[in-house]
Amino acid sequence: MQADSGGAQQAGERLSEAPGKRLLLEAALRLTSTGRSLSTLGLRELAREAGLNPNTFYRHFKDVDDLGLTVIREISTQLRQPLRDLRREAAERAVQSAEQSAVQLFGIDLARGRRVCHETVQLFFAFVGENPAAFIIGVRELHGASPVLRAALQAIMDEFGADMAEDIQAFQLLPEMVEPAVVLQVSNLISRNLFQLSLDYIGQPERRAAICALAEEQVVMLFTGASVLQGLGQLKLPVN
Repeated sequence: MQADSGGAQQAGERLSEAPGKRLLLEAALRLTSTGRSLSTLGLRELAREAGLNPNTFYRHFKDVDDLGLTVIREISTQLRQPLRDLRREAAERAVQSAEQSAVQLFGIDLARGRRVCHETVQLFFAFVGENPAAFIIGVRELHGASPVLRAALQAIMDEFGADMAEDIQAFQLLPEMVEPAVVLQVSNLISRNLFQLSLDYIGQPERRAAICALAEEQVVMLFTGASVLQGLGQLKLPVN
C-alpha cells in the first residue's frame, strides 16, 4: 500500500524550522509513508536519506524512539484540530437544517443522528484522502513494535475520542440520560474504528463509497445501542 508523496510533503512543511532536525523528520516521513515502521529505521539510513552526516542525528534526538515521538506529535498537530473543526462544521450544518423527527426511540432522533453522522463521516474520509501519509503512519505505529510509540499513539487516540465526546454533548446529539462516561467510551471506540478504516479507504480507492457507508452504519449502531442499553439500565461500564 503506497501513500501519496504529497501527504508526507504537507506534513513535512509543518515540522520544526531547525534545518538538520527538519531534514531528518522529513526523511523519516518519506521512508515510513510507503510501508516502513518508524522503529525499523536505522540512523545511517535516516542520515543518508536526509543528506546529512550520521552524527547530526544526535544533535536533535536521543534515539529513534525520540524521533518517532516528534513525528507523532507533528501528526497529531496536523490532524487533531482540523478533524474537530470538520466534525463541528458537519454537526452545525446537519443540526440547523434538520427538523426533529416525529419518531424517536429512547429519546434518540435517528433521522437527525444519521444526517450528522453522514456529514461527519464524509468530511472525515475526504480529509483522510488529503493526508494519507499521516494516517498510514499513525495507524501503523499504534500496533508497531515500539512500546514508547504505541503508548504515545494510544494517548493521541484517547484525545481524539475525548474531542468527539465533548462535541456530541455540546451539540446534544444523544439523550441527556446517556452518561458522559458512556459517550466517552463509545467515542473512543468510534475514533479507533475510523482510523482503522482510513487504511482501507487509502488502499482501496474502488471501495471508498462502501467504506464510508460501513463507517456510517457502525457509528449509528454503536451510539444507538449504547443509548438503548443505558435507557434499559443494562449498560455496564468497565471498571478502571
